[in-house]
Amino acid sequence: MFAQFDYFSSIITQAAFPEIKSVGRISGIAGMEEALENLRSISPLMFYAEDDSDGWLSLSQGNFDNSMHSFTLLDVVKIGDSSDRVRALNACMTAGLKVLRKMLTDSQDFGSPVYGFDRSRVDYQRVGPLVKNTWGYLFTYTMRNENFLLV
Repeated sequence: MFAQFDYFSSIITQAAFPEIKSVGRISGIAGMEEALENLRSISPLMFYAEDDSDGWLSLSQGNFDNSMHSFTLLDVVKIGDSSDRVRALNACMTAGLKVLRKMLTDSQDFGSPVYGFDRSRVDYQRVGPLVKNTWGYLFTYTMRNENFLLV
């Protein structure tokens, strides 16, 4: 399985993403609620990666485990300031695209943790307002790099 949180923790803390000030791990809805409670003490941009995944098994196409993963980027917006919301959303989208470019580059290397990154489709969804008037984007993608055997 793709260790998404470990991968993102390593690439973001290598100073390649100075705009991202914090990296957090979430696990399902309960994990997201806990992460949102901690937003009050974190500086933006905030990056959250899920540490588990859902997916599907493709038995007819080489036994691929197609796992769906997601990460979220959030920024704090001044209350009642729509231009600041646009700024925050642009900052989150720009950072998200930068992360995806890094994933595309890394996925070319057979030994990379993101080898198998499915570049054919990355979904994004605007999120907000959340706690502390945070807004951002949730990016969802598929990893197709796990072969398995049926016993």
